[in-house]
Amino acid sequence: MRVRQLSVAAVVAALGVSLAACADDRPSGPVAPAAPAGPAAPVAPVSAELPVSPVLANAPSTPSTPSTPATPGTPATKGTRPCTAADLRATVAAGSVVSAADRPAVERIELANRSGATCTMQGFPGVDLVSDGTTWSLPRSRSTQARQVTLPPGGTAYVLIDYLPYRGRGQRGQSEFKVTSMVLTPPNDTGSLTVHWEGANPQDHRTTTQPDTQVRPVTATR
Repeated sequence: MRVRQLSVAAVVAALGVSLAACADDRPSGPVAPAAPAGPAAPVAPVSAELPVSPVLANAPSTPSTPSTPATPGTPATKGTRPCTAADLRATVAAGSVVSAADRPAVERIELANRSGATCTMQGFPGVDLVSDGTTWSLPRSRSTQARQVTLPPGGTAYVLIDYLPYRGRGQRGQSEFKVTSMVLTPPNDTGSLTVHWEGANPQDHRTTTQPDTQVRPVTATR
């Protein structure tokens, strides 16, 4: 039998064909993930100091501009509190303005601030006339506008009461409301002052639909 000798080139070619066939036989599934890489070695910080220019080093520093001082706020105006009955003293002025027969008269009630602080009032006081246990609450005047009144310590204001005086038993259709005292409540307050009102008893017109006995608002003394 005759043995054939293969050249080196032929052997290499045959091996290449075998390796290619093996490569084609590998499975086509997903490739396993690569192992995670270890932590990177820390990088040493680079410290570099820049040389300071001699011109800048010797230059004088610029002074900082001083800040503008804050403008002080305007002080708040102190508000005054309402006058209460405890702050006031009420008295009937001497005499009253009496008009002709069957015409209204006017009684003036003085209000003085006896406290040590300024207070204010605005509006109508409550005025109750008392006669032997009977009370007559006077209506407000509709012809006078209320204004704010400021009372410093010792300052005064007044209240006017309009009424028809009782002329005596000889006047037909008249009856007297004999006043024994007057109870005055300052505006916007619940306390009251008792005033003695003598010699000016009004006609009893408590049931009239147009009352002629009424109270005016607090007014500043000029």
